[in-house]
Amino acid sequence: MLGVDRHQILAFRLSRHHLAERLPAGSMIQAVAAAGVQETPRQTASLALHARVADVSLAGIDQALKQDKTLLAIWSLRGAPYLVPTQDAAVFTTGAMPTGEDSWRISFGGWATSLDVPLASLVEHAAKVAREVLDGQQLEVEAFRQQFARRMEEIRDLERPSGAHADLPEPLFRAMGQLGIACLADTRRMTDALVARKDQWLGEPAGIVDQDIAQAELLRRYLRCYGPASHQSFAEWTLRSLSDVRAIFELIAPELVQVNAKRRPVEWLLASDVEALASPPEPAGVRLVPAQDPFLQQRDRDRLLPDRDLRRRLWRPVGAPGLVLVDGEAKGVWTSQRRGKSIQFTVQPFDRITAAERDAIAAEADTLAPLREADRTTLVLKT
Repeated sequence: MLGVDRHQILAFRLSRHHLAERLPAGSMIQAVAAAGVQETPRQTASLALHARVADVSLAGIDQALKQDKTLLAIWSLRGAPYLVPTQDAAVFTTGAMPTGEDSWRISFGGWATSLDVPLASLVEHAAKVAREVLDGQQLEVEAFRQQFARRMEEIRDLERPSGAHADLPEPLFRAMGQLGIACLADTRRMTDALVARKDQWLGEPAGIVDQDIAQAELLRRYLRCYGPASHQSFAEWTLRSLSDVRAIFELIAPELVQVNAKRRPVEWLLASDVEALASPPEPAGVRLVPAQDPFLQQRDRDRLLPDRDLRRRLWRPVGAPGLVLVDGEAKGVWTSQRRGKSIQFTVQPFDRITAAERDAIAAEADTLAPLREADRTTLVLKT
């Protein structure tokens, strides 16, 4: 049983998220392949890529998404829009798709009580409808929802569950991404993203994907980026039932080792990562990690921030800020506000920041201006 400490774990994770040292220019696919990159709030993905890869630009991201199509925007983990490598799309779609009825009910949240049908059967019917609705056309998300709903009696006149923001079950639409049917053709539109049929967007027929293979590979990538990790943490990251998660862990059981950490549930690591965890590289430099960044998706948040009050400042349910990292250490939270052609970055430090650290944070903020289509930036420290 392997024993490790918090510092090792965080340094290991930072390295695997490519936040210990930036990848060279042109490495967006490698960065995204680690754990996918969530694209909510809008433009989060560009900031997350900037934190990982040198010389990232909006034009470069657009080219990879729309022309080269080496990156794919698709509803993936937890139904959120993600950027994933096109060549690995099955890992983040089929691999992220709920397996059994219990997992579908977790994925649907409150809507599961409003839908008086087996959810797996409902999703199967919805897949057929989605292929028909999107055949030969791209639709704004809301138009897709409405055309979709008109053809499915099962979702008409539903009682909206508490906390839902729409009259139609959003998890059902987003499951079309996990099924590999629908993708997002344009995520930078100010009003609404465009939805397309994935096979038609990529110009290639949809292949048959083995779900066990895809789920096993998704778990490997999770453990490479978030290990050591428990069954529960993977269940939360993927919105699955624990029984389904245990079955996925069994798929790669020979590849796993158990990790011993104080006051923790049983946690697992890929055996191939034991050496890397024992001696991870020391992170260097400043990173302004955006809200919903893959690094902030780790479920054992107390490892990153042992102080409960600091965790509450970072992981807010609404309007969450980003995280300031200096040489791998969490130094504070940051927000930004546009003022004409200028962007004001406001940093709230967790503790004292030196003059040298302030200058380094300001320099890093300056490099974000082009990604926000701004001419200049200002930095405000707010205690």
